[in-house]
Amino acid sequence: MESAMEEVSSEMAHDGEPPSVLQEDVVEGVVELQEAVVVEEVALQETIAEPVYYPEYQFDVQWTLICGTKKEFENSKSQGFLKGCKWSPDGTCLLTCADDGLLRLFDLPADLYNSHKTTFQGCSTTELSPSLRIKEGEIIYDYCWHPHMSSWNPETCLLASTSKGSPTHLWDAYKGSLAATYRAYNNVDEVEAANSLCISPDGEKLYCGFDKCVRVFDVQVPGRNCQIRLTKSTDGLSASQSGIISCIAVNAALPSVYAAASYLKTIGLYSEPEGTALCVLEGHRGGVTHLKFSPDGMVLYSGGRKDPEILCWDLRNPGQVLYTMNRTVETNQRIYFDLDPSGHYLISGDTSGCVTIWDTQMGVETSASESPLLSMKSLPERFRCRVNDDCTNGVSFHPWLPLVATSSGQRHLTCRLDDSVHDSSGSESSDCEIDDEPSARHQSRENSVKLWWAGNYNTDHQEA
Repeated sequence: MESAMEEVSSEMAHDGEPPSVLQEDVVEGVVELQEAVVVEEVALQETIAEPVYYPEYQFDVQWTLICGTKKEFENSKSQGFLKGCKWSPDGTCLLTCADDGLLRLFDLPADLYNSHKTTFQGCSTTELSPSLRIKEGEIIYDYCWHPHMSSWNPETCLLASTSKGSPTHLWDAYKGSLAATYRAYNNVDEVEAANSLCISPDGEKLYCGFDKCVRVFDVQVPGRNCQIRLTKSTDGLSASQSGIISCIAVNAALPSVYAAASYLKTIGLYSEPEGTALCVLEGHRGGVTHLKFSPDGMVLYSGGRKDPEILCWDLRNPGQVLYTMNRTVETNQRIYFDLDPSGHYLISGDTSGCVTIWDTQMGVETSASESPLLSMKSLPERFRCRVNDDCTNGVSFHPWLPLVATSSGQRHLTCRLDDSVHDSSGSESSDCEIDDEPSARHQSRENSVKLWWAGNYNTDHQEA
């Protein structure tokens, strides 16, 4: 993991410019980011806010399986494996994405609405059924909720999605109807699909990731008008990021800073209003597939495909990794991780079917002569359990309940031939099964969504 210690990307094109000029430009961007983060940290410390109550989790015992669904995805014409799950900002429903091109919404069981006030006593719902299905044209690349989504205000019940060969869509989460379309065109004036998307915390900007650029749309202005922000520098004087932008995240505590990652293992930090590159971070072994800022905006978490580590980047010292978190990711599938509302705990799925939780406030042990920022220690696990027989690709903390949603499944490719039998023509064939990924061998197939109670509960009920 020596590459994780690099402070900025070394892949910038020099184009004959003196190294000192390049270094000064990069240092300028890093200093700008540091100053912005410090100002935000001081503002947070000075703010006097009312007490905030977060869910209380229990990690000393196994979780209770409340309810779930398998039938919904078994009836799919395709393999129907899940590709993630996300609770709505108000916690009233769960959004899932599957390989059949459908977005499904599952309502929070009515019995759970008051469970945060008392010990969980049970749930009458055992099998979840989708309250809404939204059909995209083809394979869905990415999806997200509108950050202001509230079931009490139907106008805010929106979600965005992007799929193969289609423009980015904004959907009405109440009716399932199309609310708006945002079109990006390539150099031959053909509609180009975004590979990733994210809506800014204020709900005004829609960030869409493409090859070597990010397009920013005004959510209130559908159509083709957008701001194109190139991530690959052409002047050789600023930080440069190549490749397809695979995921985007905006710092909620500092909205003027956003991160864009690529499949070429890099993460770029950019500033508003022009998308100026601040620095490029390197350190992942595989293409980066998911990003998440901490609630206080001081650190950035990142994870990649076929990469066994989630990295925690310190934004006060851009380029420095505070610690890593180990997980099992043996395929190219996007494996999500999530932070609880307080930012205290981070949860991740893995390709073995387990979920793992880390206490981000625990810190890592270092020797007296060793700097925590340079130690690259691995954060110890706080909790781990097996929740699925197949890959756990999606995990999501509920915003106000000690409730965790998980989704499972992955693509299984098989090829069968006859078992070493010679026919009359003298030809030979064999009976074998070939899986597309080593981890898929001898692993059960399970496409499901499950809700797990992770707080206080009545021990009379079934445990995980």
